[in-house]
Amino acid sequence: MARRHPDLSAPAWTHGLAHELETTTAAIARLDARISATNCASAWVRRAAWSGFGEALRGQGVEIDEIDIFGQACGLPLPSRTLLPTFGDDLAALAAWHESLATRRPRHWREALPFSFDPPADWGQRPLLLRALELIARHARADRTSVPWLAVPALLHDLGVTHRPLPNLAWADKGLRLQPDAADAITRRFLKQLRRSAVTGLERLEAIEGDRLRAAHALGQTRRPGALLPLLALSQVQPVLSPRAVGGHLGLTISGAGKLLTRAARAGLLVEVSGRQSWRAYLPPDLAQAFGFAPPRRGRPIAPPRPSPALDAVLADFDAEMRAIDERLASLGIGMTDPNAA
Repeated sequence: MARRHPDLSAPAWTHGLAHELETTTAAIARLDARISATNCASAWVRRAAWSGFGEALRGQGVEIDEIDIFGQACGLPLPSRTLLPTFGDDLAALAAWHESLATRRPRHWREALPFSFDPPADWGQRPLLLRALELIARHARADRTSVPWLAVPALLHDLGVTHRPLPNLAWADKGLRLQPDAADAITRRFLKQLRRSAVTGLERLEAIEGDRLRAAHALGQTRRPGALLPLLALSQVQPVLSPRAVGGHLGLTISGAGKLLTRAARAGLLVEVSGRQSWRAYLPPDLAQAFGFAPPRRGRPIAPPRPSPALDAVLADFDAEMRAIDERLASLGIGMTDPNAA
């Protein structure tokens, strides 16, 4: 006789659980709405996929941190992480997963289930997030690979929780397989992690948008920008940079690329994180802080540049450069397409 597990879509309700469900739903909705309205969706989705893929790998017991995913996906291991083993073929899996999310079309949630499921009579009245949790649990018990964790963004999209798959909402919990009866603890971990991922995702989107505005303002104030425009656009979609990588992407010598990166760092648009003379690595300011290479900024946030026709013109050039870089990376099998354009 098959063992019966608790139905995670029908918990024992408490005031605290209801509050967690409400705040998590609101956090996801805020992120989803902002992604629909931003000019920086492509850059954000790329980084979100790296974060979500790292979550899925850790759910399978792989000892890898988010910083390792970012570095290896950009082809540049960051300082203090160079001795970690690479995850080899998983980079190809990451690209395939991201591309599948970017190009997928909406479908009924039952079409994507790799297992049989007969929903209870009141299934349609249960909260969407808890319906998703129950389906994730069943999938995780049926498939012991990382596939159930990576399927979460698409499932949330199919259920109508989000308007598009948000890759950073990939979620993994070994308890679904090892302690399936711990329903209350699993449910709270699920809501807490999704809420944290949504909040972090929104903060990173705001940071990318801020970087875009500051870059445009700096370019507008620069008398001889040279290759600064393509460099700053590249930093949005390939945030881990080195002179060699920049030289390869922009057709510069390593020396010229190094000088360009130094120039951007002096303007506060990038942060040099390697502390070396012979081999340097750079990150956008928010990631340098998130990964512990720079202290958090104190005091009031820096006010964004004031709108002006001149700034609008530079922003248009910046966005055009970003699209060109995105297309070039995609043609090389490195880029991830913008889901809003799919």
